[in-house]
Amino acid sequence: MGLNLTKCWIFIFFGFLVDVLGNDLVEVNRIVARVNDQVITWGEIEIAMEKLNFSAKEKSLRAQEFVDGKIDRLLSQLAFRNKGMEIPESYIEQEYSQKLMSNFNGDRKLFREVLQSNGQSPMEYKNQLKEDIIHMHMLGQRKRNGDEISPQSVEEYYQQNLESFRTERRIRLREIVFSENNSDLNKTSEESARIVHASILEGGDFNALASSNGQSPFYSNGGDWGVFVTPSEIRNVKIRKVAFSLGKNDVSPPFKVKLLEKKKDGSIGESSNFTWYILKVDEVEPAKLLPIDEVSQEIEKILAKEIEIREQRIWLSRQKRDAYVDINLPE
Repeated sequence: MGLNLTKCWIFIFFGFLVDVLGNDLVEVNRIVARVNDQVITWGEIEIAMEKLNFSAKEKSLRAQEFVDGKIDRLLSQLAFRNKGMEIPESYIEQEYSQKLMSNFNGDRKLFREVLQSNGQSPMEYKNQLKEDIIHMHMLGQRKRNGDEISPQSVEEYYQQNLESFRTERRIRLREIVFSENNSDLNKTSEESARIVHASILEGGDFNALASSNGQSPFYSNGGDWGVFVTPSEIRNVKIRKVAFSLGKNDVSPPFKVKLLEKKKDGSIGESSNFTWYILKVDEVEPAKLLPIDEVSQEIEKILAKEIEIREQRIWLSRQKRDAYVDINLPE
């Protein structure tokens, strides 16, 4: 009944699980990239992708992206050390404590459980935190601000991207809504809507009628939506179409709207329930092109970010050129 230990002697050799009796080798953690004397294993990359619940196909398509990201981080560490810089352990501990408080309200037990579920120890997490700080520090040295952007560059970007600075037509709406759960049980929702609409046509005050009729959520405020809206901000196609067909102070005739509901598959679609609407447009803001003075600061930030990203790429390319980098992803 003794256990034959010789059949169980296995060991790890260059990333393979090896049976000393000569059986097939099983790859467990192959090296997919080297940066000088540092290595990146497939296990590291796979764990990172699994945290995002990638499918097998997504892993295959995006593995290179994750390897490149890891290489960039290692190059940042290398450049940081070559400059003779170091982060005090007290700073790492401080950042660690801040993460613990901000994300877990100081609950160390919960923090450890989350780390364990991610396959990390507190020490591994601190090392990752240190890598993040160094990487962001090295990239941040190539940061740019709007003061470095010339007025000519701003003008050129503005002229080349005019459509990005055009606003949509906006309107401010009031509504009177009659649902199937009409409080007047002697009338249908359609009948109630038509009676109120007739009162408006005879000179009745829309705001007063909106405050005393229907079931709008804006009932107490005379049906006022309270904000200007663009076409893209009105989800219901029928309401959007009617609302943007009206001019200032126009009132729509009553119209029927199917209510939206969440379907079993999670999508949003029309339900079998409906309601009746009367809309009034209080104010209209026409579509317009924003003047350059109003958007110049926004453009400066966009251009500064573009320069920053470009210079980060150039810097990382130089680091790769000066280091030994070898990539060998699995097929």
